[in-house]
Amino acid sequence: MVDALPRLATWPEKTSDARRLTLAAARALRWLEPLAENGWQARWQRAEQLHGAKWQEWPLWDGVPSGSAWFRQELTRGLGCLIKVRVTKPSYRFLTSYGPTKLFAEMRREVSADLFDRAESFARSRGVSEDQSRRALNARTAMVIHLGVALDDLTIDDMLSFQQAAKRRTRDRTVDGCHAAWQMLVDIGVFPRGTTLRAALFTKQLTSTELVDLYGVKNPRVRGVLIRYLDERRPGLDYNTLSGMARMLAGQFWADIEQHHPSLATTNLPNDVAQAWKERVRAPREGQDSRRRWDVFQIVRAFYLDIAEWALADPSWAEWVFPSPVRRVDIEGSTKRARATAAAMNQRTRERLPHLQRLVDTAEQWKNDRAALLDAASQTAIGATFACAGITYQRITFRDIPRALGNRKGHIYLESLDDCSRINLTVAEDEAFWAWAVIETLRHTGIRIEELLELTQLAIVSHRLADTGELIPLLQIVPSKTNEERLLLVTPELASVLAAIIGRIRNPDGTVPLVARFDDYERVTGPELPHLFQHRDGFRHRNGWRPDVLHAELVRVLLRNALARSGITDAAGQSLRYTPHDFRRMFATEAVTGGLPIHIAAKILGQGDIRTTQAYTAVFQEDLIRTYRGFVDRRRATRPSREYREPTDAEWIEFQQHFHLRKVELDDCGRPYGTPCAHEHACLTEMILSRFSGFWASQVH
Repeated sequence: MVDALPRLATWPEKTSDARRLTLAAARALRWLEPLAENGWQARWQRAEQLHGAKWQEWPLWDGVPSGSAWFRQELTRGLGCLIKVRVTKPSYRFLTSYGPTKLFAEMRREVSADLFDRAESFARSRGVSEDQSRRALNARTAMVIHLGVALDDLTIDDMLSFQQAAKRRTRDRTVDGCHAAWQMLVDIGVFPRGTTLRAALFTKQLTSTELVDLYGVKNPRVRGVLIRYLDERRPGLDYNTLSGMARMLAGQFWADIEQHHPSLATTNLPNDVAQAWKERVRAPREGQDSRRRWDVFQIVRAFYLDIAEWALADPSWAEWVFPSPVRRVDIEGSTKRARATAAAMNQRTRERLPHLQRLVDTAEQWKNDRAALLDAASQTAIGATFACAGITYQRITFRDIPRALGNRKGHIYLESLDDCSRINLTVAEDEAFWAWAVIETLRHTGIRIEELLELTQLAIVSHRLADTGELIPLLQIVPSKTNEERLLLVTPELASVLAAIIGRIRNPDGTVPLVARFDDYERVTGPELPHLFQHRDGFRHRNGWRPDVLHAELVRVLLRNALARSGITDAAGQSLRYTPHDFRRMFATEAVTGGLPIHIAAKILGQGDIRTTQAYTAVFQEDLIRTYRGFVDRRRATRPSREYREPTDAEWIEFQQHFHLRKVELDDCGRPYGTPCAHEHACLTEMILSRFSGFWASQVH
């Protein structure tokens, strides 16, 4: 082992230095030798098992104090030599806690030196900070050391294994530098273009077999039919809906049946088994909405009915055609639930729509205030003070900010001299801008949240009217829930918002960065596109060099922060909570009450059934009264005026006599006043006959 040291590219030319390293390596070998007998790597693994991952806490030698700085320094030099010649391959946890920056730099000169240099050059061109670049290089060097391979031999699984093994805290999603390390491997051609670590860490789509096996279905025949059924339904559903269907069929239905009736091997359920299962589904569970039972019942009923229908065209399904354990009467309550839900949603819209303008004004004021503060702070030297909006600030450095607030180089930090609070102004201004952009876009378009995050620069198109030649800007909405592409008219207000977004995310050369977005519903990563709702160096973003599309949860956080500033409350004084879908309902309500035909509103919202749009529109009482009075006025305008004159005394007496003599003349006919009897006095005849029959019966007795 020691003989291989002089062949290292980093081996010192000075004889004394070389002799010192040789002695240090020999001392490290003697220190490891008693720990095991199966080779040097086995001895090293035994040392980690005994002493843990913190090198500073390892005992040095018998008779040598653990705090001996000289001996530890020598042993550290020897350990570095053993690592460079691949005698020992420490674990990821040891390497990340050990932090041998000098050793890692020397290792990069020993293995794949050209690739490491290229990767570092790409990182600089992308604007990666020096600190992030160093962390990324160290992460990849640790992988090369532990695996004993070259840089271009690394795989995606290797990166994910490093990410999982090197985490120090369970709440950490990624190890520092791993995102930049991934991008470096993409740039040098080791990993596929367009891939990201974030997308790789997310759960991928599972096959129908994997979805069913999550719930431990034991019967092979039933397991097979469940898998086949999901495969049949899969093309027409998004992955989120499919996984929910698998959970209800395999988990809440058949896994429950198997748990209580292990011997049952067919979906033809006896009445007592079906009834017992339905009672268990109906039983309320802690933390679960009791109304969810209707969803389970409907999915199970659809399972049986679909198989019965498919068997007509494909006889291979015939052996699984059985009566459904869920009868129509079992799901009748779902209609009542749907009406109650629609009423609750309408009331929710009625509560929030009157406060919408206040929320919009608050978001715009928040954005303008932060932009003005950032502009004033950027013109102030570090350490100097300035005043803005009546508050005195002092500009400070990133070293004065706790790491939890995002202490990054290049950001602007302030301390308020009024209350001594400290803020990362770069992050705060970015948050205010995107909160405003999200609220404005949602309220002017009524699009869904996934459609908002899928907007790209390519979605802004134009159409020239044939009759006037006018050029109309349009916003092309990509297929989302209904897979129906549609176009929205870009109003001047929306155009201003889109222009502000593009101006913010644009590169210095005028282009919009290409970003790949992970779809939470389909569990796939899309192609690189110029997404509009992307940010590079803002809030909750630890890497200022890499643009990323806003996440749906981040959009909800923005709305909550804007609402907290607005102070909007309901009638009981409680804070109102807005969701992205609330803006869709408010958009539909404003459009329809403003005179837009409801079928046009349905097209704009991308809804195929007009009844869905009707459920989205919350009609206010004053709108109802105003609309009905308008209907009455229009009807009076088309009817003869004589119908609305005041009746004469004779006409009024005749009208009253009609109701006074009505029972005598017509009994229970109930014909309107002034009209002939439709039964030709049959009612009067029946009355006379019934009275005479009663009279003769009494005479007989």
